[in-house]
Amino acid sequence: MSLRNKNKKQQLDIKIRDFAEKDYPAIAKINNAIFPDKPITAEEYIEIDKYRNRKCKHRRWVAVSNGAVVGTGTYTQNIYQYHPAKFKMWAIVMPEYQNIGVGSKLYDQIDKSLKQFDPISVITEARDDMPHSIRFLQSRGYEEFQRYNEPYLEVELFDFTQYSSLESDLNSNGIQIKTMRELESDPERNRKLYELANNIGKDIPDGEGFTPIDYNFYKQEHIQSSHTLPDAYFVAVDNDKYVGLSVLVKYKEDKYPYTNLTGIIRSYRHRDIATCLKVKTIAYAKQNDYAKIRTGNMSDNQPMIQLNNKLGFKKEYDWLCFRKNFRNATE
Repeated sequence: MSLRNKNKKQQLDIKIRDFAEKDYPAIAKINNAIFPDKPITAEEYIEIDKYRNRKCKHRRWVAVSNGAVVGTGTYTQNIYQYHPAKFKMWAIVMPEYQNIGVGSKLYDQIDKSLKQFDPISVITEARDDMPHSIRFLQSRGYEEFQRYNEPYLEVELFDFTQYSSLESDLNSNGIQIKTMRELESDPERNRKLYELANNIGKDIPDGEGFTPIDYNFYKQEHIQSSHTLPDAYFVAVDNDKYVGLSVLVKYKEDKYPYTNLTGIIRSYRHRDIATCLKVKTIAYAKQNDYAKIRTGNMSDNQPMIQLNNKLGFKKEYDWLCFRKNFRNATE
C-alpha cells in the first residue's frame, strides 16, 4: 500500500544526513522513479560530481527511513550562470514517500545551510504536470520567472526529402558540415569548439544570464564525457572557421539521444545552417535506430522553437523555473 493512502498524521522516523559515496545507486533510483523518461545511472552521477567546477559551492543530503534512502536534496551553483551568491536547489522524494513531510525536511536542511552564504537568490524547477511540487515551492515564496519545454521528434515520421538539397546548397557556398570525429585532424579543434560554444552561449535567452566557461571544464564536460557522441557532434565549418553546431548526447540508460546545444554565430545566421545541422542529427538517429530525439527550448527562444516546430518536434510538458530572492544583488 502506498504511504499516501495511509493516515497522513502517521509520523515516520525520517533522518536527514549528509550524502555518502555509497548513496549513488539510491539517488539514481529515486531520480529514475520520478523521471523514468530521463534515467541516469549511479556511474553517471559520479562522473557529474567528478567534473563539477570546484568554484561552485555544492552539498547534498539524503533522507533515510528505516535504513533506506527515500529522498535527496542538493544546493549547488550553475557554472553556466555563475554568481558566488546565487544558488540552485533541488529535492526529490520516492513517490511512495511523497506528501508526508520528507520533502519539507530536505528543504529545511537546504534552506538552513544556505543561510551561511547570505544568498541573493535561489532557483529551482518543477514540471507543470506535477502540481504538488509547484504548490510546495509557491508556499515557500518561490515565484515563476521562466519556462522551458523538452519537445520530442518521432524519427520515423520525419520527411528527409524536403531537405535533400540543403547540405549541397551550403557546400556550394563554402559551408561544410563535419562531425567532431571528422575534425580530429585539426590540431585546434578542441579550442575552436570551446570558443564556438562560448560564443553561442551568450546569445541563448536565459533569465540568469550566461557565464563563459573555462577551457578545461569544457573539454571534460563536452569532449571527454561518457555521454558525448563524436559522430553526432555536428559542426558547420567555413574553411577553417567553426561557425555553428548541433550536438546530440546520450546517457547510458536513456532510450533516446538529446540535443544538448544548437546554435550559429551571429554573422552566419539566416542561411539555413541550423536547419541543416538539425537534419543531420535526425539522420544520425535514424541510422542508429533511435525512435525519438529530445531537445530543450527556453520559452523566449522563439527562433529555435519555430525551427523545431517546422521540423516536427512535439511539445510534451513544460518545466517551470522558480526563483526566491533574499536580497538585492547591489547590496
